[in-house]
Amino acid sequence: MNNFLKINKKTLLILLFFLSVIFLVTVLFKQFNITSIDESILSIDPKFDIIKPSFTINNEKEKISVSASNGNFLNNNKILLKNNVFFKSSSFTILSDEVTFDKKNQTAVSESSSKFKSEGTEIISEGFSISENGDIILFNGKTSLILK
Repeated sequence: MNNFLKINKKTLLILLFFLSVIFLVTVLFKQFNITSIDESILSIDPKFDIIKPSFTINNEKEKISVSASNGNFLNNNKILLKNNVFFKSSSFTILSDEVTFDKKNQTAVSESSSKFKSEGTEIISEGFSISENGDIILFNGKTSLILK
């Protein structure tokens, strides 16, 4: 006699029901995960490592706050800051589009157009470099000095 015909119909229906439920739960779970991943990918820009980086350079005289819209790690010590890069202290502000910051040496270098503002003084240059923990700022390239 055939062994397949000996299987109880109730057992077979229960087994099929559980397999169907497991299949549906798996499909729904995978569909839910794909949707949540898609939403999170849309909110992160893969071109940048850091979104809105912000930190401080400390020296003996004052603190210089640094902020930007985006940034990328170049290596363990250097960060490339991009888009609306601000160096701000109690006595001056520097605005540039692209700056390379060295965390270890607390230095910054920019080769893009930069604007320095202080009380009664404005300097527009093709770049700048900050050294000695913010004590020395050198302006590079064509530079315009406006005294008010």
